[in-house]
Amino acid sequence: MANAAVKQTNTNYDLKEKVCASKVFPSVFAAGELTIQRRINRHPDCLQSNPAYKPDPTVLRRLLAWWNAPIQSMAFGLVGETGTGKTEMLLYVADMLNEPVYMVKCHPALMPEDLEGSRTLVDGKTPFMPGPAAKAYMNGGLCIFDEVDKLSLMTQPALHGLVEGKPWPIETIGRTIVKNPNCRIACTGNTTGEGGNEFYVTSQRMDDALRSRIGWYRTNYPEAAVEMSIIGETFPNIPKAMVHAMVKLGNALRDARLGFDRKGVDNPIGCVFSTRTLFNWAFYTMAFGKEAIWRESLDFAMGGSVNPESQSEVDEIIQRHFDDLINQSTESVVKHYSLK
Repeated sequence: MANAAVKQTNTNYDLKEKVCASKVFPSVFAAGELTIQRRINRHPDCLQSNPAYKPDPTVLRRLLAWWNAPIQSMAFGLVGETGTGKTEMLLYVADMLNEPVYMVKCHPALMPEDLEGSRTLVDGKTPFMPGPAAKAYMNGGLCIFDEVDKLSLMTQPALHGLVEGKPWPIETIGRTIVKNPNCRIACTGNTTGEGGNEFYVTSQRMDDALRSRIGWYRTNYPEAAVEMSIIGETFPNIPKAMVHAMVKLGNALRDARLGFDRKGVDNPIGCVFSTRTLFNWAFYTMAFGKEAIWRESLDFAMGGSVNPESQSEVDEIIQRHFDDLINQSTESVVKHYSLK
């Protein structure tokens, strides 16, 4: 088949309007501070973001600066510990801007041809069904390479041209697609592809050519006040003092893993306590009921992320914070903190 460019078709979903950033992100921007572009009509491929998510103001500002730049000469990469909201930040911004999202879940077995798509049997025919990356490239939207540091060395080079916006030959159909001007490419990772990370052993070393094409911005766990706000607003029946104690324990466990300055320690514990963990602990505190021992919901939410060799140290940290209170019924714990 002759090589031909696939033409893009403009639709009413491509129509945009200029709006004040304070109308879309009122918690971050003041009136008249910044003007951004947003799609007028919500695209069918838009995804609903987490309603409890609260963006980090600095990361949001940098992401929007990249988003609204005349060109995206680099992919926007978010790197950080698991559960620091890397993917949620991207989904949140896309949701607020009515932008369609196309997610590529990266893993070592993902092959270059998987990025293109495949022919699928439909009513006796085998039409070409573009993959999420190809959809974004052709039609516009946010393409997220989630956990890009998990890609094999065989697949990594396939991203070079995509990030630069070069024409993309689709070998399956013998055609070349041209990057839609409304296509943006972002990545997430637990590492920047340096390899050899003691926590994230499945993260691969990325080739220098790909690493140089991604601009990385680090995400961190939210401040204690933000996490208290997230839990307090979602679970109003949990006393504020109890929420404060839960957040305090989470940060103590993070200190033991990442250090007080979050730059690392000599002997980190093998335990992850993310905002997601905190949220799940609160959720199952309520779901398990007042008769359940409070430690049950904590173990349910966090137990799977604790390495056996770190269990005793984790138990010591929990004991220092709660003493025997953690082993009492949720009803008793709620009463205890309601008096504070």
